[in-house]
Amino acid sequence: MDAKIEELKKDLEELGKLQDLAIRQRVKNALGLEKRRWETELSTLLQNQHNSGQPASSGVLSGPKRYVMELTNYAFDQSDAFVKIFVTLDGVQKVPEDGVIVDFTEKSLNLTVKDLNGRDYSLVVKNLLEAIDVTKSYRKIKTDLVAIYMKKAVQGLRWDCLTSTEKKVKDIKENAVSETAEDETEDSKDPSAGIMNIMKKMYESGDSDTKRMIAKAWTEAQEKRDTGFQVPEL
Repeated sequence: MDAKIEELKKDLEELGKLQDLAIRQRVKNALGLEKRRWETELSTLLQNQHNSGQPASSGVLSGPKRYVMELTNYAFDQSDAFVKIFVTLDGVQKVPEDGVIVDFTEKSLNLTVKDLNGRDYSLVVKNLLEAIDVTKSYRKIKTDLVAIYMKKAVQGLRWDCLTSTEKKVKDIKENAVSETAEDETEDSKDPSAGIMNIMKKMYESGDSDTKRMIAKAWTEAQEKRDTGFQVPEL
């Protein structure tokens, strides 16, 4: 069961990223519905694991064994001096100061929240778009919120995205949209066909991480629909 839980967590993370990439509202709604179904499945698995008395298999911090919940949703903002991440987490202000830890590297961050209502929480962001000054980066705890301030190594430099992976996906999506608009005819203006064409171009042009995200999340979310887009086995 532990392996299934970990795989479902990874699936949810990729599905959330794919939802952010979607352009059509109908597609966003479909992905959102699938995401809620997977979240319900994860909750059921965690409850069954708890009832059976099985310990979590990985990602548990020191001390009493607790379930680790992966955080995937956050807000991103920036000023000339800082890149800011805001993570909403109910009741986080009740956790002791030493229970909310952020480990920084020049191109990554790892947020850990210990023992919030019997669970641990983790947010890992890798491949930051630009370098940060680790010594001047910090976090603040507010009501139901963790605010992370990453000091830009180059002050005044604007970040198009938070990570280099997001930047690659954004560039691919913009190129795909542009090419689709140029190729569009009266017979090809169906919204479903348009989004599938974009997704196909993103897949074909993306790196291995992008291809893996699209291939897995999209096919699983749309497994009962005839999309007309068949991705190869990775």
